[in-house]
Amino acid sequence: MIGDQRCRLRYHGDDLDLAGRTEALRALAAVLRGSSGEAPLANGTIVQAVTGGALTVALEAGPTLRLTGSAAALEPFWAALETTAEQAETATDRTGAEPHVHVGPLVVTAEWPVDPLADV
Repeated sequence: MIGDQRCRLRYHGDDLDLAGRTEALRALAAVLRGSSGEAPLANGTIVQAVTGGALTVALEAGPTLRLTGSAAALEPFWAALETTAEQAETATDRTGAEPHVHVGPLVVTAEWPVDPLADV
């Protein structure tokens, strides 16, 4: 994943939003699903540690988005990456807000796919 093909972190105060194109969301889910790991974002890094316990989400300097928790606690995050991508691709009405899912203090947002024939 390079440049605009990566997800990006948007934050304002305590509001955290991980947003990206559908292919970037799916690629991030594939990297993180089920294991500890790290992945670059367009404007930072996401670090995930599969441990015991509840989901914790923290924004650190860098910026680094740090997620920890058991596999069961992290599953809603992984699923949100995949389901928001699917919702964006299959939506018939794209006039409203982009598909998004709240996972604890984090919002996962899928950008509407660009239709290459829209201006033809």
